[in-house]
Amino acid sequence: MPTSATPPARLTCAILDDEEINRLTLEHYVEASGLLRLEASLAGSVEGLSFFSTGRRVDVLFLDVEMPDLSGLDMLRLLPEPPHVVLTTAHENFAWEAFELRVADYLVKPFDYERFLQAVARVQTLVAAGQDAASASRLMLPDPGLLR
Repeated sequence: MPTSATPPARLTCAILDDEEINRLTLEHYVEASGLLRLEASLAGSVEGLSFFSTGRRVDVLFLDVEMPDLSGLDMLRLLPEPPHVVLTTAHENFAWEAFELRVADYLVKPFDYERFLQAVARVQTLVAAGQDAASASRLMLPDPGLLR
């Protein structure tokens, strides 16, 4: 007997990356997934701050780290209530700082569609559990005392 399970609601998302090819790739992944609804594709941190300062909200932000004017991490620090964040960067050396800022996932460029889907699934799990970005990530951070 077939079940009538309701598919999960699509998450809203925004893309913030200063390189057009990266934005286009992510836009394609978002569309192909059928799991996300793109609300904005932005070319820099200043645009990102403007987007969020108008009170607009998304469930997940795909955020590049190295951008002119203001890094993605610095922009993230300025958001009073950031969404779940998936960092998209060519550099692995931002990982610890990223997790201190409570990112949901960390994608190292170039990443493939399957890895993108893993990041989306992680955010879906957090959203389904009713966790906001700040509380969800506290669960992932190691105890700083263990690192000494």
